[in-house]
Amino acid sequence: MTFQPGDTWVGVRLRPEYGVTVWRDRLNTAQDTVLRGKAAVDLIPGLGATTGIGTLTDLLATLTKNTADSRLPGLIDAIHASGGRIRIERLATFAGWSTRHLNRVFRDHLGLSVKTYAQLVQFHRTLKLIRVGRLPLTAAAYEGGYSDQAHLARAFRRFGGFAPSAIPQELSIPTLFPA
Repeated sequence: MTFQPGDTWVGVRLRPEYGVTVWRDRLNTAQDTVLRGKAAVDLIPGLGATTGIGTLTDLLATLTKNTADSRLPGLIDAIHASGGRIRIERLATFAGWSTRHLNRVFRDHLGLSVKTYAQLVQFHRTLKLIRVGRLPLTAAAYEGGYSDQAHLARAFRRFGGFAPSAIPQELSIPTLFPA
């Protein structure tokens, strides 16, 4: 794909529970996928007309009208507020669901189990504590909710592909969840 002077870029960032609204039955193939141009417009036809704030608002309204159960945003907020450390059973009780149903809702709408999503939030928070907060690894492991540095190292290898002591300098750490 080539880019020309004057090309316009539009980025759309949605809350996690809207993943199924965008990807529909292809949610399980969305991981590590970036769509550009026609491929993005084919998936989300409203993008083709997106040129200003009004059309972005319309696009967001279209994407969010078929959202999950109204409890899902609160559950995601609870995971983020706890730094990913909330117990799955407690989250299910909070929603009035069984843990099995909670997992089904997460898989159907986010493409991940609730446990994996919580672990990602925990990893991201701990990564920020080390990189932005400049905490030593032992303190970051404790504050992040890991049982020890070995537990922290396994999570970093799984989700980041690197050891906590070897965080790539060029790694960008975006805000996962806005306040």
